[in-house]
Amino acid sequence: MKAFADLSGLDRLIARANSLADPAWLDAVPLMKNWMDIIERDNREGVLAGTDKDGGYMIATTYRPKGKVVKPTATNKNNVKGRVKKGAFSGFGPATSGWNNNLTWWEYQRLDGPPLAPRGRFSRVITNLETDYRQDSPTEWVAFGYWRDVVDRDGKPFLHYHFDGDGLPRRDLRGVRPEGRERARKAAINWLRDQIRWLNDPAAVLT
Repeated sequence: MKAFADLSGLDRLIARANSLADPAWLDAVPLMKNWMDIIERDNREGVLAGTDKDGGYMIATTYRPKGKVVKPTATNKNNVKGRVKKGAFSGFGPATSGWNNNLTWWEYQRLDGPPLAPRGRFSRVITNLETDYRQDSPTEWVAFGYWRDVVDRDGKPFLHYHFDGDGLPRRDLRGVRPEGRERARKAAINWLRDQIRWLNDPAAVLT
């Protein structure tokens, strides 16, 4: 999953930055960190709202909830408490929530979280999302997210089956929703303006 911002409409700002200095000197690290936060927030809020990468509602599950609905227990949540944004990460092997962090079928059936997130904000599509950034060239930067170690009991990744709709209803989370893209666009505008201020007067950013 990558975060891309539509920078159309920023032509004047970009031209101004290019006219002031070599754009290779622009420091995009603050923007990348901001975009990483946006990716995490967009994924968390979108998943909990039951929406896919395009902001559309995902197909509801049919096999759960079944019978008496229960809420995730402390064990299901890896004993995390409070109003946290992310649950405790659990990768391969034994965990309080089950082998390779997998619930039993009985537990899955009685949880009523959104599609792909039976445990709500403690589900792996939220807790196991990692974010990072890279610089591909002096003027090309990319912020991205990926899901770490979301595997079945045999240690095999399975999210791609859901994302691709391979024998399952397609529920694709690989992207940033329209609201997240708009946040990224505004963050890029603010960052570029700060860069131009610095290029014009380095002391200005300290006041």
